[in-house]
Amino acid sequence: MMIIKFLLLTLLVIISPIWAENDLMINECHNAQAPTTCMGCLESDPTSVHADPVGIAGVVIHCLDSRLNIIINNLTDVSSKEEKAEVKKVLEACKHDLSMEVPKKLSEAKTDLRSGDYDKAARSIMLALGYPWSCRSNLQSVKFDESLFEETLELFSQINIYAQLSDAAMRIIDRF
Repeated sequence: MMIIKFLLLTLLVIISPIWAENDLMINECHNAQAPTTCMGCLESDPTSVHADPVGIAGVVIHCLDSRLNIIINNLTDVSSKEEKAEVKKVLEACKHDLSMEVPKKLSEAKTDLRSGDYDKAARSIMLALGYPWSCRSNLQSVKFDESLFEETLELFSQINIYAQLSDAAMRIIDRF
């Protein structure tokens, strides 16, 4: 009986801080337009459980980097299958901007976050978001090959998730 009490007490001591940290993650994500997307990002990174609010914002920026890579890979995939020159041109322009400009802005956001320049970090995230939004707008103005319907839906979905994560990061940073 004493061993059972000891094990229960040990479990309580181990689990309590994790619940407290999980509450911080929930609190930081609850103001986002898409709290579920924000929480999914944080739950995918084991460091977020022990992070402070600045660390949580850093994890969300890391998720933005990961999502950006998914979008670039989707652009590459759709471009390789698309036959229309006009559409290919738009896809390649998007891919160029997203692979050259957005990583710079996200890197600036990480640096500014570490240095405590939170307004500048949020501004960098907002500027980085402009590229996928512009890409999305340009892609909506062209007619894709119908056989690429699923791939283009996935591409637009990934851009929407990127936007949701950007919103979450900016709202978390705005609360500092």
